Order: sequence, then structure tokens, then C-alpha cells
Amino acid sequence: MKSVKRHANRGNVMKSGNMKMMATHSVKDEDDKAIGFMIDNQFISNETIKAEIYEVDNLAVQENGEIREREALPEAYYGDVVIKAAYKKIVQENQFRRDVQKEFERWRKIGYAQVLQVDGPRQVGKTTELLKFAYKNYGHVIYVNLAMDRFGFTKIAKMPNMLLGIADYCYRANLPRYKDSRDTILIIDEIQTSAEVYNSIRDLRRDLNCDIAVTGSYLGTVLGKNGFFLPAGTLAFIDMGAISFKEFTRIFKAEKLLEGIDLYGSGNQEHYNRLNELYGIYRQIGGYPEVVKRYIKTKSIEDSQLEIGNLLRIFKRESQNYFSQPREAEIFESVYISALEERCHEKRGTGKGYLELISKIAKDNTSLIVNKDEVANAVVWLTYAGILCKCDLAVNGDIRNISRSRRMYFSDCGLVAYLSKMTTLDESAIEGILTETFVFNELRLLFHHGIAERKVIGSNVCFSVYGQYELDFMVADSNRVVYGIEVKTRGGNPLSLKVFIDNHLIDKGIVAQTTPGGHGDRFDTIPIYAVGCRFPYR
Repeated sequence: MKSVKRHANRGNVMKSGNMKMMATHSVKDEDDKAIGFMIDNQFISNETIKAEIYEVDNLAVQENGEIREREALPEAYYGDVVIKAAYKKIVQENQFRRDVQKEFERWRKIGYAQVLQVDGPRQVGKTTELLKFAYKNYGHVIYVNLAMDRFGFTKIAKMPNMLLGIADYCYRANLPRYKDSRDTILIIDEIQTSAEVYNSIRDLRRDLNCDIAVTGSYLGTVLGKNGFFLPAGTLAFIDMGAISFKEFTRIFKAEKLLEGIDLYGSGNQEHYNRLNELYGIYRQIGGYPEVVKRYIKTKSIEDSQLEIGNLLRIFKRESQNYFSQPREAEIFESVYISALEERCHEKRGTGKGYLELISKIAKDNTSLIVNKDEVANAVVWLTYAGILCKCDLAVNGDIRNISRSRRMYFSDCGLVAYLSKMTTLDESAIEGILTETFVFNELRLLFHHGIAERKVIGSNVCFSVYGQYELDFMVADSNRVVYGIEVKTRGGNPLSLKVFIDNHLIDKGIVAQTTPGGHGDRFDTIPIYAVGCRFPYR
């Protein structure tokens, strides 16, 4: 017999140096088969122990290749020491309870025939939430990050038999023997880095009996390019965004207040004050998880906004990998500011000329000579990457007559608060666009629910123009009741809303502002923070 010795044909899974290593537990699978050991709080498979590179003092390899314990070790099951420990760790580090977990659960119950694709902007927590779900609900989790994979997962895409390929991958990647059942989930992260793997999704679904989920931050930018093809009919989509205001109140133990507050002013004033306080914080920092974590730690809006700056720098650096020309990065960065200024400069428009306006402003904000096509490409990139979102136009107040993508909003009000500091916009303009951005994104969430849970009809939020009057937002509920919503940062006469009511273009008028709310003869007022989660305002 020999102790476990150095062998250099595998990745460096164990620790280096002369430090002695000890196995603490023998690990079995649910079939009571020995599959490896816990060494320094890390699971190491039998195959890796045999092939790996450092000594383990209390293990020895026999001539027949079997591993023997010098003294009997306590036994543990893989699900207990690895899966449960991983779930505990990820929840401790990411304690936010996100609504997307319910959507994952629905997919697991009815969506086996389809691969789950989780879309959304960078840094909103897609991987974290997917791993939370996996460690909680599956006995076997195979997580592959294609941007960092050292074990050759891309080779599987070239194999005629995916089952043999995934079994071989698990052997090489220090994972237990692959179990081909629905108690196993395969998660492929950063899938936008490999067209071969993305295009093999249909074959993976055909050959494997496990559940499969994929995610990537820039998928919209690569589909149809560089050899990527959408495997029609094979995918189920979940679009994930930053933390919503409802989720934000959950973090601060105020969700029940939000769900139960009277929308028309007859509730406890202290409850309105508490929700207004949280709304004021959220509007300044937004819902990116790392930004919210920073606020919880420091209680400082300024520190939290520094984290937004860090996220934007990461986004710029990653985006450059997809640009063909160096000048595109500078144009792209200038469009951040230009898009924000465009939203404030546009007056009672139909949104028809937003590209022209952004192009003009971008020219002023960069030393480069830019053209409309270059700006349009940057806007498309920001849209696909989830930084900018499209808002439709209900033509002449008719919600059945929609003109697509006539206005742009940022996907997070924290981004607006941070970027506004780089502009010359006055305080009232910034207040207005921050408030509109909050309302737009809260309403946009209503369209992301599954069909069975959706409270709205249509595919997107819209604004409307009727003559010289512009209404901030129009939404129709599942009973086809059309709501017109006017957003107010302060008091004032909602003239446009009244015009839409008088001309029978909407069924119910709503003013959303930072007041407890109240009923009126012609329209109602509700607290602005309830505009999304309490729709349809009954």
C-alpha cells in the first residue's frame, strides 16, 4: 500500500505546500456507495484522491486501486456534508429572499421538458438565486461556469453521446458519479462565452434526464451572432431584475406594511412614514444586491452609490470584450449620460426622436465624432444588457394601438441617481426622472410574471400622447380595465389625466405621489411606493 502521492495530470484541487492533510469523513452517496472523503472541509472524490498531487496522512491506496482508511472514519452522506453545507453558506452570504424563487419552483414542477434560461442584467443575482434554488431542492448539483471552467465542459458539445460526456466531466471535475435523474440539476453559467455549448442545449435536453438551467448576462447581444442560434421550443425563460421595492421592504421587515397599507389614506400615519422613508432610500440606491448590502452595512447612501460606480466600471470592462472597435467603448460610456439627459429634455414628445436626441447629446459628451448608427448600436447594446428598457407608446390614448419602443428608461433608479451627479440637470429634472424611473420599473415587473399569475394584459408598459397632453403611463388589468397613471413628485393639477378621463380613454385615473392617498370625484391618489405591488389598487 502507499499513501496518496503527487500526480500532476489533474487541476490543483487540493492544497499545495508541505502541510499535512487529513481526511475527516468518508463520504457516501444515497445508494451507500463510497464516493470520496472530506479533506480540510472540502469534498474530494475517490478518483481525484487517486490522481491528485498531495499526501493525505490517514489514507492509503491499495495495490488494487482502492482507498483504505488507516483508522475508521465517521461516515457522512454527500447531500448532508456538501449540498446542505453549500446551501447554508450561500444563504448566510446572501440573505435576501427573492420572488424569483417561486418562478424557479413553478418551472421545476412543470418545465422538465424545457431547459430554463435565466436572463437579466449583470450583477442582479441570477447565479446566486439559481444556486440557492439548486442546493435547496436537488441532491446533486453540477455547476459549470464556462468563463472559468478548467475541466473542458465544451468538449461535451462535440460528443455524440451527451450522457457519456457529462459522466466523464464529473470524473474530471472532482464531482460524484453523475446520476441521470431529476434529483440532479446541471447549471451552466456564463453560457454566452460558448456558441458550441449554447447550440447543444437541445442535444443536452434529449440525452440527459436531469433538470438543466443556463444563464448569462449578455445573451441578447450574442444571439444571432458569432454562431449562436436560439434552440426554439427547448427553452423556458425567466427574466430576472434587480431587487424590487417589495423585496426591499422585506429586507427591512416592512413587507407586511406595504401589503396591508390602506391605499386611500385611512391607515396609520407612522406606517406611511416608514414606507416613505424606505422609498426615499430605495430611490437613491436602487436594487442591485451588492449596493443594498453596502447600504445595510454602512447605512450610507453615498457609500452605496460608490458601489454603483464599481458595478458600472465592471460592466464597461466586460462590455469591451464584445466591441469590435476601441472607439465603441467611449461612445458607449457617453450614451449613459446622453440617455439620461434625453429623458429630461424630451418635452411632451412621442419618443419618436429619442435616437436623434441621444446622438446630438452624445456628440457633445465625447471628443469623438459620432454618427447616429454608432449611437444606435450603443443603445441596442445597453438594452440587450438590461441597463436601458423600452417603453411603448399608446397612440392617441388607445391602448390597443401600440407603437413599440418609443421611449427608454434605466432599469434601476439607483443608476439614475448615480449618473445624474455627472450631468448639469437641475434638481427638479432629476427628481422627476428618478420618480418616473421608479414607477416604470415597478410597473414593468407586472409583465414578468407567468401568464397564470399575471395581473396585466399586453407585453409592456406604455405612455400615451393625446393632442398636446401626455400621460405618464397606461396599464390594462386582466379584466381589461384601463388605468391611466400620472406621476407627481409634488402636488399639482394632473391636467393630462383629466383630459384622458374626459375623453373616455381610460377607465380609472390614478395619481401616484408621496402622500397617504385618497379618493376623488374623478381620480384617486395612491402612495407612489404601492404603484406596482398593489396593482390593480383595490
